[in-house]
Amino acid sequence: MVVAAQLLLVLSCGLVSVASMEAVWVELRAPRFVVHGHSAVLRCDHNVDPETLYKVVFFKSGQRIMQHVQGRDPPFELYNFTGADINLPKMTPTSITLERMDFAASGPYACEIALEIPLYSKASKIHEISVIVRQKFRPRIKIKHKKLSSNEDLEASCQSAPAHPAPHLTWLINNVKVDERMTIPHGTVNVHRLHHGQPLSLTNSSLRFPLSSLQLSPNQTVYITCLSTIPSYASLTEGFADVQNHTVPVSVVRMVPVPTQLPVKVISVDQNRSSYLVINYNSFSILVVVTILNLIEKLKM
Repeated sequence: MVVAAQLLLVLSCGLVSVASMEAVWVELRAPRFVVHGHSAVLRCDHNVDPETLYKVVFFKSGQRIMQHVQGRDPPFELYNFTGADINLPKMTPTSITLERMDFAASGPYACEIALEIPLYSKASKIHEISVIVRQKFRPRIKIKHKKLSSNEDLEASCQSAPAHPAPHLTWLINNVKVDERMTIPHGTVNVHRLHHGQPLSLTNSSLRFPLSSLQLSPNQTVYITCLSTIPSYASLTEGFADVQNHTVPVSVVRMVPVPTQLPVKVISVDQNRSSYLVINYNSFSILVVVTILNLIEKLKM
């Protein structure tokens, strides 16, 4: 009974300790994307007093990578890990540096902290890291017609460079993002090219944009841009992991609407009668002149 009471007391104290530690936060800070062969620093940030911190553990896919235990000799303990090398001189109780990262290093990472007094532990949220291959050249744009009238549709296609993962394509006209309803995605295609054993992919997309939706001045140049990025959006802290773009000018001629009928001058009845008299008078005068000339010719004979 005494042992049971002591155990209950320990458990209840533990529950109280956990309840009192609700304000503790833990976060794994690391890049979201890492270029193949490059390095990344993983840092386990927290708001616990370092003097009370007992243990810090780093995980990848739920498996331990490294742990640091306060007071042990040696304090660091490494576990089997593939896909990158851990830089031993740069290790700290709350950070590790992964070097020469391969594609096997991609995956979910997390860290956990533990306190001994009071007994408490808390893990961070999962943080995904992806090892990528950058695009080596800008996307290619093909335009059906480079000179159009303002009432025609602008038709174009775009193909990204090979990369891993496949880039995302975004269309812009005069630096304004085009409504995606006017674009047609054609998916990704694997190319016959490997990067250290990893297949690369490219992305295709096409555009059909009505120029009549723009406020155009006569003989204006419209600039069409294909933006190729990894990922499809930029984070507030890091921006794009990889970005390439290509811009092509298109000449647009503003067309003047063709009139539905030819211009007609309306003439009143009085104006019409006057014109008729003038025409008849002129005709009579010409006839008299011609008759006189004929008589003169006959008298000469």
